[in-house]
Amino acid sequence: MTIIYLERLNSFMHQHANARRSLIAWKTAVEQASWRKKQDVLKDFPRAKMIRNNRARFEIVHTLYRLIAHIFYEDQIAEVRFIGTHDDYDKIDPSKI
Repeated sequence: MTIIYLERLNSFMHQHANARRSLIAWKTAVEQASWRKKQDVLKDFPRAKMIRNNRARFEIVHTLYRLIAHIFYEDQIAEVRFIGTHDDYDKIDPSKI
């Protein structure tokens, strides 16, 4: 998969050093993945939650942060739509962000 908006990850890692290792692991796993359907995402990330509109929520640093990616299966693209704390996540609609 190709990841779009990597600068969001890099910026977040600079602000939250404790997320760096988890985000690098997430990035590496996604770049090596070839997801064709939701079940493929869950195979690689069993704790991910699938959301409407082909979005997936991933837990970063266990449950400290959340990352939302819009998955374009046919194009093999994962677009980083959001990354933040639980409080930040509670303020958004993950299916629309």
